[in-house]
Amino acid sequence: MGVWVTYPIPPILWSRVMKPLFAIFPPFLVALGDVIPANFDWGTVSATGLLGWYLWYTTKIIFPAHKEQISNMQESFREDFKLQRDHYERILDDIQTRYDKQNDQDEARMMQISDTLEKISTTLLEINKNERSN
Repeated sequence: MGVWVTYPIPPILWSRVMKPLFAIFPPFLVALGDVIPANFDWGTVSATGLLGWYLWYTTKIIFPAHKEQISNMQESFREDFKLQRDHYERILDDIQTRYDKQNDQDEARMMQISDTLEKISTTLLEINKNERSN
């Protein structure tokens, strides 16, 4: 289900454009009604007029305001995103440091085990040699 977002008419637009338009338009339609034939299709004119007004309103009022809002949001979030990115980089660096330290400890243990096994192997070979010589 979609969410409809409505944008209020800015006060300056209401006072300078819409009020005079509403004051002039009805008398103009009444005067125009005497000139236009009775079987004229008003639905086409009103739909076209509504579409024209909607296109003008969205391109001149909504889109610039939306673009400005997006720009303001990007500017305000830029620092927040930088702080968040730095925070995650510190976390990753800490994890990598702990991993490297653990890896070094594991490597040292493996070397100890290898040395111990080598000593055991050497000792067993010597014991085996001594038993054969006896």
